[in-house]
Formats: sequence, C-alpha cells, structure tokens
Amino acid sequence: MILQTVHGRLTPTNCAVILMDYQLQFAVSINSADADILIHNGINVAKTAKTFSVPTLLTTIGQANFGGPIVSGFQEIFPDREPINRTALSIFEDSMVLAALERIGRNRLVIAGLWTDFGVAASVQQARQLGYEVFLVVDACGDITLRAHAIAIQRLCREGAVPMTWLQMLLALHRDWAPPEAYDVLFNIAENHASAYGLEIQYSRGGLDERQTRLANDKPGERGWPNAPGFRSNH
Repeated sequence: MILQTVHGRLTPTNCAVILMDYQLQFAVSINSADADILIHNGINVAKTAKTFSVPTLLTTIGQANFGGPIVSGFQEIFPDREPINRTALSIFEDSMVLAALERIGRNRLVIAGLWTDFGVAASVQQARQLGYEVFLVVDACGDITLRAHAIAIQRLCREGAVPMTWLQMLLALHRDWAPPEAYDVLFNIAENHASAYGLEIQYSRGGLDERQTRLANDKPGERGWPNAPGFRSNH
C-alpha cells in the first residue's frame, strides 16, 4: 500500500524560528499569564531551536525609545546574534527581516513573542498572506490582558496559524530516536523545563538508572523474582 505524503510536518531542516520582541518593557506589562513562566517558555523555544540548529531570528521594536532591551536570557543562548530592531509593527515590513528570511529560504515559520495582539498578530497575519505556514507557540506569547491574548490567538488560528506549545514544538522536532544522542537531547531539555512532565522524566530516569545498575550487578541465578511465591520454573 502506498501512503500519501503528510504535509505540514515540522523538522529541523524545513523551518525557521522567529522570537519577537521579548523586551523588558513588554515583559513587565504582561497580564495574560505569569510573566516569569511566559518568558521561561520563550527561552525554552530558543533552547530548542539552538539544540536542533534551526535558523533563528531575534527581533525588537523601538529598542531605544519604546520596548527597551531584549531579555538577557535570549541573548545568552544566541550571544553572536544581534536582534533586528525595527519601527514597523509587522516584521514583514522590515527589509532586514525580509532579507534574512530570503537567505534562510524556508516556508515554515515558528513564531513566538510579545505582545500577542500587537506585533505578533500583525506579523502572523502578513506571513500567512505571503504564503508562509505559521506555527504559533501560544504559551510563549503574551499580552497586557488575557482577553487580548485569547482573542488574538483565536483570530490567528482562523486565519491558518497552527497553535502549539513549546513542548509540542520540541517533540515535533525530535521525532527520531535512532541517533545515540537523541535520548539525551530530549531529556536534557524536558527534564529541566517541562514542569510536571519534567518531574515525571526525573522519576522515570532515576528508576531506570537504578534498575539498570541492579541488573548489571546481579547474577542470573540470584535475582529475587524467580523464587517469589507462585513462580514455577520450567528448568
């Protein structure tokens, strides 16, 4: 049986990440979610992009007189990446952004940033009009009110943006367990940053390490379970 190719799948080689306007002035006014968690989620997007070598753009708007500097955590992940500062609301009205995307040459964009109903919404709408597939990391976007954020997300999804969380982005990019380093790449990010899922990984990993150590040290005839009540050996 021949299966149809599934379109729209994110891979490290077919997408680019745009982290928009994670600036101090915008961050301190966030009320749609806990600002610390939201910025943390944005940094997780940056770490995921860096881990999988996905081309990434950092942008700011009115850095000198409006939005302020970018949150330092993003610059620490990309120390050699200068944020593209612009004056237009949409990043697609900035010639430097357009030139960078032209060089990257990918038509799937993962977008996250501040504020949702400000620069993010204008940019996602224009990206869709230009024919880009847009994946919007909703838990790494925020606005000055929950209503503004929620309505913007609904509107952008109706216009074709695909909503996802930062963890869903990580799992979408990390689909192949064959490479030896694959297991550690996923676990190192999720264990430290994925809340309850990270705690579950820590618990599972600790139990797995303990079991592997015990089995490595045991001799086949000395394991307790063959002698447990009700166990009948065929030998």
